[in-house]
Amino acid sequence: MAVVLVAVVGLAAFMLLRPKKAPAKSSRRSSTSSDSASGSPARPAASAGKRGKTAGRVKATTKEERTAEAKRLRKERRRQLKEQRRRERERRRQLRLASRRQGKSGRRSGGRKGQYYVVRAIVSLGGDSYALVDSRRVRVGDVVIGRRIVAIQPDRLEVEAFGKRISVRVGESLLPPTFTPGSRRGRS
Repeated sequence: MAVVLVAVVGLAAFMLLRPKKAPAKSSRRSSTSSDSASGSPARPAASAGKRGKTAGRVKATTKEERTAEAKRLRKERRRQLKEQRRRERERRRQLRLASRRQGKSGRRSGGRKGQYYVVRAIVSLGGDSYALVDSRRVRVGDVVIGRRIVAIQPDRLEVEAFGKRISVRVGESLLPPTFTPGSRRGRS
């Protein structure tokens, strides 16, 4: 009797501990059975197993088709390169124009570091008008660093230096550009 009891326990342990079959196959079967239950035509299990396995297959093409495809791809690549170069040229052109505009406005504004005797503002009060050179108020006839103010107009000063008349706009220096502090650095 003990032998029979050991055999029954061994058989039960074998049935409980053996590896189960893959659940994917059973789910396919259940899906096909649910399809047939819903009214759609049932497919055999073999055809259901082959679905989705076409990744390795390549459609056979002729030599002409392959050359035509290669030609089309080359043309497309060339067009993309041309477009990319055009965009790059346009971007560089925009940067160049922006730097030129900034350079011109920088010269006009006179806000650069190291400029002296800059015309800050012109105040026109009819007959009595004056200009601010740095923080100093100057009128017609005043002399600033050897330059005599000849006329004050709404947008510029007329200055006479060494027998020559020059006009200086608001934001510009009374000194010529060669007298900036940065130009003296080269000499020792």
